[in-house]
Amino acid sequence: MQEPEVSLLIALYYIRNGLTDDNVKVSIDGAHIRTGKTVHFNIAEFLSEHHCRKVNGDADRWQGVYGVEGYEQKVIIDSRPGEGDVVIRLPDGNRLYVESKKVRKSKSNHEYPAMREAIGQLMTGCEFTKNVIPAVAVPYTYKSAELAERWSKLPQIEVTGIRFILVHENGVIHMI
Repeated sequence: MQEPEVSLLIALYYIRNGLTDDNVKVSIDGAHIRTGKTVHFNIAEFLSEHHCRKVNGDADRWQGVYGVEGYEQKVIIDSRPGEGDVVIRLPDGNRLYVESKKVRKSKSNHEYPAMREAIGQLMTGCEFTKNVIPAVAVPYTYKSAELAERWSKLPQIEVTGIRFILVHENGVIHMI
């Protein structure tokens, strides 16, 4: 599962499950979509498969505002660095600030460096106010679940309030 897919599945999950009353902002690094002529993630195809269509923005660019079929809330996609990969205003007024990472499928444990990198990005790029819920999002694997469970109990993680969002292939998310 690619990083943009992790971020977009979280946005769609929150909209489709009534967990936000507002539009959801998703920031995607253009290099995750394409470098040169090489397409790494076909965002148009992914959004179409998930019943989203562009409702505002340049038709030739993947950035813009996307409507989610059957829902008032929209997904606003841009490529601005340093603003969080996903930002969701929750009904209670809090703001979920998510740093997403992909995890490569292999025999090596890529979960450790991916999750640590996301924690580092949160620690250096997220404004920790009382209304911000910082979160690390990665694809669900046995290892990512084990690390999230273990790390969520560490005093430094508890003090900062960092949560872990594990994203399943079917779009279901599990927050720890």
